[in-house]
Amino acid sequence: MDRFTKRTKEGRFVVDSSRMEAAIQRLAQFEDAYQELTDSQAQLIPKLKKLRADGKEKTVRYREMMAQKLVNLNMLLFLEKYGIR
Repeated sequence: MDRFTKRTKEGRFVVDSSRMEAAIQRLAQFEDAYQELTDSQAQLIPKLKKLRADGKEKTVRYREMMAQKLVNLNMLLFLEKYGIR
């Protein structure tokens, strides 16, 4: 990945002014992706609860949704490791 930021000795990040627009675009794309990930996770939880309440834990749909929930959770935990929430 082509980085737009550089870390200073103080631990802060800076962006070269000539690449500011591209850095803002990438940040916006990341924010959209993160929002979609958290929204997806929030939507899966009640759906899984309903399937569980209906006794459908063995269905393909339930298992696929549970797998997606675990993938989402893993990605969110990875991002949290870097202070992204």
